[in-house]
Amino acid sequence: MSCFSYPRRFSFATLVLTVAALFAGCSEPPEPQAPAPIAVSVVVLDSVEVKPSREFVARTAASAKADITARIEAEIREVLFREGARVSRGEVLIRLEDTRASADLQQAQAELAAARAELDSANRNLKRGEEVAGKGFLSEADLDKLKDRFSAANSRLQAAEAAVQKAGTNLDYAEIKAPFDGWIGRLNRDVGTIVSPATGPITSVLVTDPMYVEFQINEADFIAFRRSGAGSTAEVPGALNLYLTLPDGARYNQPGALDSADVQTDASTGTVAMRAVFPNPDAVLVPGLYVTLRIEGGSGEARVLVPQVAVQETIEGKFVLVVDDQNRVVQRFIQTGPREGALLVVESGLGAGDRVIVEGLQKVRPGITVDAVEKQIDPETGALAQVSEAGQ
Repeated sequence: MSCFSYPRRFSFATLVLTVAALFAGCSEPPEPQAPAPIAVSVVVLDSVEVKPSREFVARTAASAKADITARIEAEIREVLFREGARVSRGEVLIRLEDTRASADLQQAQAELAAARAELDSANRNLKRGEEVAGKGFLSEADLDKLKDRFSAANSRLQAAEAAVQKAGTNLDYAEIKAPFDGWIGRLNRDVGTIVSPATGPITSVLVTDPMYVEFQINEADFIAFRRSGAGSTAEVPGALNLYLTLPDGARYNQPGALDSADVQTDASTGTVAMRAVFPNPDAVLVPGLYVTLRIEGGSGEARVLVPQVAVQETIEGKFVLVVDDQNRVVQRFIQTGPREGALLVVESGLGAGDRVIVEGLQKVRPGITVDAVEKQIDPETGALAQVSEAGQ
């Protein structure tokens, strides 16, 4: 009997395991947990005053420039300035070899002394001749000769005085001085080089405070400028605010003003040359920089601005993703206007108070629920910051 008991025990155990497995397979699986909402950064739009403005590509230029050129032919003996340094009016920049100029001056002074002696002799002879002629001992012809000699001696004296003055001036030219306060450029000729008026500038001195900013406007804008009643830039109606954006994208910290406008158009380009002037006390601006000149009107109107980073574009147009009151993502097609720093003027599609997504755009789609974190944006640089940090 023992040989049949083992199979029955085995079959009963197998049955129990099978039933347990069936009950386990029929039980319902646990419900999966809902995923957490995706976190995105939003900026709450606001209505701000936007002034009418225009931007121009412009270039900086020194408000004064003097090319330092030799006025006499001589060898450069000494250079007394450091390239790129600030110089003062009357400061000696370069000394030229003055041996020849000194010799010329000495010769001119000697000729002047001889001319004076000759004039004194001619004057004495003329006086004696007049006395003798009055007594009838000198003919009129001989007296005329004495007068002619006096006049010739006087002329030679004047010529000698002019030669001395010229030689003295040439000697002064051996020292080249700064014509005004400014910044001096690079040295184009080395010590030992023979220079003359024909060799070109040895260096240049520039005035960079204030700094000129030159730009062009088209004929239509210039006519509008004239029709506004501005006979010149000094008569511009209303206040205009002028700003510069530097090549690194930063705004220059000094405002400017219109300085001048040309009186004719360039026939080849159809534009009119204009010039603004900006203070440059810290020498941030240097001549030749390409900058963006922004001209704003004195007053504007309230407009809604949207961060440029939030704007996307398809073949259907520009759009942004907005978070509604239920924290759902909504797509909004918009029309935009001029750029204001890191922001765009909204023409249609958005209003004040809308929450626009600026970070996390690649992780969301319209219709899903998100966790919106409010941030503030720097209107110039576009940098984002937490609301608490921005308020500090």
